[in-house]
Amino acid sequence: MITLCYDSLATDSIGYPNLARHQATPYTPEWREFDQHWPRTVPLRLLMYTQGYRVVLTSDDVERAWYPIGIGWFDFDFDYFAAMSAIALTKVKSKNLRVLFYYHEGDNPANIKYRLDKLADRHQLPANCYTFVSANTKANKYKNFIYFPDHEFFFRFVNRAQLPEAPAQTLQHKFTALNRLPKWWRASIISDLLDLGLLKNSLLSFNTGNSSIDEDENDNPIEVDQVDGWRARTRSLMQTQVLCDKLNAEQQNDHHVVNTALYTGSACSIVLETHFDVDQSGGAFLTEKTFKPIKYGQPFVIAGGPGSLQALRDMGYRVFDDVIDNHYDNILDNSQRYFALRDAIKNIATNDDFYNMCRSDVLHNQQVFAERAYAPVNTLIEELKCRLQ
Repeated sequence: MITLCYDSLATDSIGYPNLARHQATPYTPEWREFDQHWPRTVPLRLLMYTQGYRVVLTSDDVERAWYPIGIGWFDFDFDYFAAMSAIALTKVKSKNLRVLFYYHEGDNPANIKYRLDKLADRHQLPANCYTFVSANTKANKYKNFIYFPDHEFFFRFVNRAQLPEAPAQTLQHKFTALNRLPKWWRASIISDLLDLGLLKNSLLSFNTGNSSIDEDENDNPIEVDQVDGWRARTRSLMQTQVLCDKLNAEQQNDHHVVNTALYTGSACSIVLETHFDVDQSGGAFLTEKTFKPIKYGQPFVIAGGPGSLQALRDMGYRVFDDVIDNHYDNILDNSQRYFALRDAIKNIATNDDFYNMCRSDVLHNQQVFAERAYAPVNTLIEELKCRLQ
């Protein structure tokens, strides 16, 4: 068990998010809106997955405790240490308290470490005054950082009432490729697969919210000008809406109940992850997009950061290595990684027995997903305990 220190408590057992300015009451819709308010410090998602902690006030007489800061979006212009209460900062300086940053996003941990180390030095804090839990697989490379696949556990938690389904016996479609938010790299991949005729008889969605995110076309990590007409096809798709179900954008983003027909109705999921170039970190960032086909019994390939498949292997999952040429996962160059992924998709498209060849790994993955509910969280808690020694 670890001890968590909060400057104030929302209830006897729930700490009010440290540094937060937003006012809300637990178990209300407003409690889920901290990430919409500066400085975007949020309730600690880790506490959804474990009971291995106790909550106290920062002013209490405790030693070897953590001062948790849950982060919705890391702000490089914000001084997290300066915003701490005076008593918390004093205890951190005296080594009676350490700061626990918990971040479920995949920002480059090298950049975050550089910023936090500069801030710690500015405030004359010990070099080991903080630990940063990150969802970027490269986090373990850096001192004071820990990798934890938060989205696996968040999806499992919010979707806990929906049971997995047995793998299908007959399949109507070849691929599932779901894209709620339009991004330039996603449009590049989908437009290319469409141009090659690889998404015939597939469940495809794109721009389902009929909205766009603030992205510059020139920041596309895939070099579309290598192929004649690819940029034009990408631009065209960015202005297009493709739907494969009748759910609205809000329902599609609600992980409590998933339209399982999108996963049980096709032979393979082309998972287009949140990022393809994960903030130039060379790491991977796995979200519910990957864990949905795992839970619902579907083989998959991943359009995401390099090392995505290796991260899953490290967790105990199988990635169909006997059936799919997965060498794309090792390629750091974004464009070349996509071309290798495209070759793998071509081979799947022509393999009529693909799903049956993957069936044993599909069943294995469903079992691993169910079994991983506790052990990795307990391991993280033990690691946090050790870092306080």
